[in-house]
This record gives sequence, C-alpha cells and structure tokens, in this order.
Amino acid sequence: MAYCDICGNYDSEHTDGEPSMMRGRNYKPLLDYHYSVEIIGKEWAKYDWSHFLPNTDCMCEQCLNAYDRLGKIKRKCTGVSNEFH
Repeated sequence: MAYCDICGNYDSEHTDGEPSMMRGRNYKPLLDYHYSVEIIGKEWAKYDWSHFLPNTDCMCEQCLNAYDRLGKIKRKCTGVSNEFH
C-alpha cells in the first residue's frame, strides 16, 4: 500500500480496486514510492530520512527528490561499510 505521507500521492495498491480512488487527483501510479528504514530495514533501504522526518513511513519520488535537493536525504554508501551518508 503506497501512500506518500508528505503530499498524499498514492498508487493502485492503495486503492484496493476502487474506481473512484483511481480518479483522484493524488492518484499517481507511475511514481516510485520509497519506504522508511524502519519499515524496510537498514540492509534493504537505499535512503534514510528518519533524522528529520521520524514519523514518515512512505515518500513518493517527487517528495524524495525535493528533500534530496535540499540535502535532507541520507543515501546508502555502496562501499564496504554500507552506512548512510
């Protein structure tokens, strides 16, 4: 169930097949949705925003890109340590 906690965008998983929800202005099935480190786990997460948005479980790619441009998103290093920077 992908629902952006920031802007309210959602995909078809969130609609449960309801046609009325698929016509909503926030229905964005083509966006990618990213889950928090707390939901998906540190070993699978590529991004971490828990240091400034601790209660946000899911974020759409538009919001993630906006916060990333502001320098708020920590990205997982692909090196040996796999720590967030």
